[in-house]
Amino acid sequence: MEPSEQILAIRRSVALSRLPHVSYQWITGTGAFEALNRVFSRELYVRDGQLVQGLLLDGEGHVYADCVVARDDDDYFLLAEGPDPRGLAEYLSLHARGVDDFEIVDRTATHDLISLDGPYAWELVARLVGQEVVGLPYMTFFHLDGLVCCRSGKTGEYGYVLIVDREHSETTWNSLVELGRGFDAAEASLEALDVCALENWFFNVRREGRARVTPIELQLQWRLSRKKSFVGSEAVRQRLEEGLTRRATTLLSKEPFAVGDQVSLAGRVIGDIVNAAHSPVRGEWVGLALLDLAYAHPGITTLRVGPERTSARTVSPPVLQNRSLYVNPQVHSYASREEDEFPSLVVP
Repeated sequence: MEPSEQILAIRRSVALSRLPHVSYQWITGTGAFEALNRVFSRELYVRDGQLVQGLLLDGEGHVYADCVVARDDDDYFLLAEGPDPRGLAEYLSLHARGVDDFEIVDRTATHDLISLDGPYAWELVARLVGQEVVGLPYMTFFHLDGLVCCRSGKTGEYGYVLIVDREHSETTWNSLVELGRGFDAAEASLEALDVCALENWFFNVRREGRARVTPIELQLQWRLSRKKSFVGSEAVRQRLEEGLTRRATTLLSKEPFAVGDQVSLAGRVIGDIVNAAHSPVRGEWVGLALLDLAYAHPGITTLRVGPERTSARTVSPPVLQNRSLYVNPQVHSYASREEDEFPSLVVP
């Protein structure tokens, strides 16, 4: 199935994805909190069963990993994108040096992660694990029959991540594929997930995360604590004191552009593209650019991008009205979708 068809499935029904690029680390022991708190960019006072989005930074304040931390009783687990499992474990061990009684257990090799995304993802998950999943709040999780079900996702639609031990993961995947036939479910690639994330202003550590800037330029301030010190926090504070010169901004264009293309206004270079993809829903190219601060706002319609001088405009994200904003699990279902009226997916 083409990526465009996968994306349309995410926007209209549901798609299944395997997530081998996500590292799964378990941190245990009485020192688990202190070890994680040294590196995690947000406050770590989370309840049992709660997930929290944050970052791991390097010493210069640049993003090292995009991660979610969860508290499970007195232990914690970490789902991270960016470094490989070995690199992540080494990073955690290095910066937790001196902390007593904690252990890092890499479960990436013993467990698989499966995601479900789409306006009817909740209905498919409920067929697998039971109706109680429908009431699961965003950024929480629960255990059931040997798997962990996390309510999360980066597409702007209903999203779930299932953590399944390797012994049962193929059976779980096959069950989802079989149940998914009633939802016209598709198997979505990482490429398709990344396009949906870009449409909805979700951070991508493999694209804009490679830019040598801090979370401030990337508009990820909400993922940073100003109350505690963590790896990279001093570099971020210094950048704030110096003042920003650039900021991440969303662009749209009818014509293609690519990562690395320069953005110009009236003949002057004002930034460059750090993420770009074609949106089959909009029929346009969506991009993220690091622009000079004076121009890093929506409403500029006369930009030129790349050597072809493609015409582009700045906009406020998200660039779609996700169907999940209007689908109510108490009222709607995939079977009766033709009887329901929803706003257009495309933001005017």
